[in-house]
Amino acid sequence: MKTCALGFHLVVMLLGGLLLCQQGLAATYLNQTRLIVTDKAREVSFSVVNEGDTPVLMQLWSDRDTVLARPETIKMPFVITPPVFRLEGQKSRAVRLQLLGDNRELPADRESLFWLNALEVPPKPQAKAGSNLLQMAFRTRIKLFYRPAAIAGATSEGAVKQLRATKTAQGLQLENPSPLHISLLSLTLANGKTLTALPDDGMIAPFSHMEVHEPYAEPSAVTWIDDYGVAHVYHF
Repeated sequence: MKTCALGFHLVVMLLGGLLLCQQGLAATYLNQTRLIVTDKAREVSFSVVNEGDTPVLMQLWSDRDTVLARPETIKMPFVITPPVFRLEGQKSRAVRLQLLGDNRELPADRESLFWLNALEVPPKPQAKAGSNLLQMAFRTRIKLFYRPAAIAGATSEGAVKQLRATKTAQGLQLENPSPLHISLLSLTLANGKTLTALPDDGMIAPFSHMEVHEPYAEPSAVTWIDDYGVAHVYHF
């Protein structure tokens, strides 16, 4: 539990300290940009890779958009194995995420969105006499989706093909009538203009819509992300 508390404080330091230090760079990364757990396949594996030359301490946990909550206080239906480990330089480690909790509280007719967090805590730097060093911890967050049995046949490509674009007084509305989240990188208009700064980071929740405040917007195409993190273009 002490490790979890330490990780939280380092996260807070990260959020407040990134503006103060430009020298540190994260040495670790996840080999996937999103994870999908289904009612049938209740387990998924991924790898954490350390490209640096020095060992780091890794802490992993999941949340549901509670970015500043302490990991040990978050109650989730997922179990991560291992949740904390040392990762040597130039090495990788396989991690397993399982759905073990009661999923009856989750909607049965649509996908649920969670987040996977990976906190990299580097070794303590050796400060020279008379110098001050700020130790940084780097946190990675990727999307974690749960798909219930009732929507087992739904696909990201099928969801994008159901997108409906409607002109509004403020600009444009993109409606998602599917049970899956749609992640957009950009929206291209008929006049050739491409919008990349989309509301909610370009994600449209199931049975929801996105309002794009762009006068005289006529949609031409969207660039969307599939289950494997690959970008595609869909033309209206």
